[in-house]
Amino acid sequence: MTAGCGLPAAFVMKNNNVLIIGAGIGGLAVGIRLAAEGFRVRIVEKNELPGGWLQPTHIDNFIFPNAGSLITMPQQLETLFSNVGRSLSDYLELEEFSPIIRFLFSPEHEYTLYREAADTLMKNSLFGLSDQQGFAAYGKRSDRILDEYLPKFFSKPYKRSRNPFVPEFGFRNLRPGRSGASVSSRLFSSEELRNVHAFWSMFCGGAPSVSSHFYRMIPAVMHRWGVYLVKGGTTALVEALVRLFEECGGEIQYSSEAESIQVYNGTVTGVRLSDNSIRMADYVISDADTAFTCRYLIDSDRFRYTTVAEAQSRKPGISLFIYHMALKSAPVEKQPLLGFNIIMPSNMREWERELFKENRLPVDPLFFLHVPEKIDPSFVPEGKGSLSVICPVPNLYSEVNWPRDSYRFRDHILTILQAKFENDLRSDLIGERYITPVMLQDTYNSFQGSAWGFSPNQEKTEVPHLPNRCSDIENLYFVGNGAHPGPFLPAILQGAEIVYKDIIGTRR
Repeated sequence: MTAGCGLPAAFVMKNNNVLIIGAGIGGLAVGIRLAAEGFRVRIVEKNELPGGWLQPTHIDNFIFPNAGSLITMPQQLETLFSNVGRSLSDYLELEEFSPIIRFLFSPEHEYTLYREAADTLMKNSLFGLSDQQGFAAYGKRSDRILDEYLPKFFSKPYKRSRNPFVPEFGFRNLRPGRSGASVSSRLFSSEELRNVHAFWSMFCGGAPSVSSHFYRMIPAVMHRWGVYLVKGGTTALVEALVRLFEECGGEIQYSSEAESIQVYNGTVTGVRLSDNSIRMADYVISDADTAFTCRYLIDSDRFRYTTVAEAQSRKPGISLFIYHMALKSAPVEKQPLLGFNIIMPSNMREWERELFKENRLPVDPLFFLHVPEKIDPSFVPEGKGSLSVICPVPNLYSEVNWPRDSYRFRDHILTILQAKFENDLRSDLIGERYITPVMLQDTYNSFQGSAWGFSPNQEKTEVPHLPNRCSDIENLYFVGNGAHPGPFLPAILQGAEIVYKDIIGTRR
């Protein structure tokens, strides 16, 4: 029974000191649940602010979200607050919006995802009769996958013997080993529709021709529960979680970088910080990148553990190049844009080959184009304009020299982007900032700059996440990038809940 925020636990617990590495969403969420239960919870955070990737970039009075603006499955957030005796509406204001995302292929062709599947079908001109039938079949199958995946895998602890991408797990009839591209090519005749419906694995950094078609659950989730924005942006979301965590008795120590996780006789004993101080703990939960945690944070005996060996054997996924532009006036669009847009390459196969197989910067890149003032007008000063580009790029295992090549790639993106606008973007620039894979590695400890943890392109034989509970180090848990059940807010919150229940289970 949860003790409730600010109240003493109903019983005195021994071994109840919890140390969490990182004040990202996963760390805050599991910290809230454990602190409310009466555990003594402290978070050590490397940076000066909480939230990790959810901290926006600022250029003067402009605000640029880097990640996490789209809130899907809002019931996950509502449950987190209600489980500790709070109401989400007292902390945050969510606003549903539609249309959600616009895919741009050319000035003549676009595809818009709406809240209602019927609107998506009726309001897009790309659908011929056969493609309408394909869309209906695609949606029906996607709903079935969603209904089976959530209770069988998403909400349960993952163990290596329970792999959703092999028939023995129970998804045999859904054929999870098929790729998104193979499924869409059978259902749609339009090349644009094939590319859209093969695209969804890219939300997790997966190649459409390799990654499982199970990623079609993403639009199914959007159609079923809608998509929301937090009023005030991701900063408001992080502030609400920090406030709730502290109300429940948790503490956050900023500018405190974890140097190593201390292990004795196969059990965690605490964390050594970069200033050589040690924080003793009965449970250690890492909200840092899971690959980084296993490779660098586990103490000097780490090579004896199978969990470390597994992390080392898995390839890191692709990275991101993020480019923010502050403009002296609102950009004049040649083709109507939404707050969230995806600019598709002219040749998806060539783009995928360059990025995933040749591990180099694509000549004709795919990128996410955000128009911040259409997401939240408060992000942009009155009378000004802004644009954000988020572009999938190779991780640091590639031969890209980012200190040398970053400006050149920024200029290439700007040239492509210019074709979408009437005004001269270069002349209107009054501020810009870009984030490279090197910065992702240095700031957020993302191994090799990977944006999504381990590569999902291995999943025909292996789940691209490690279990939340370390298999051979007692009382060590993972809720960061690369941990079950995956990236994005609903999965991160679910991973935190799995860790909470496991720790509570060890106490009873």
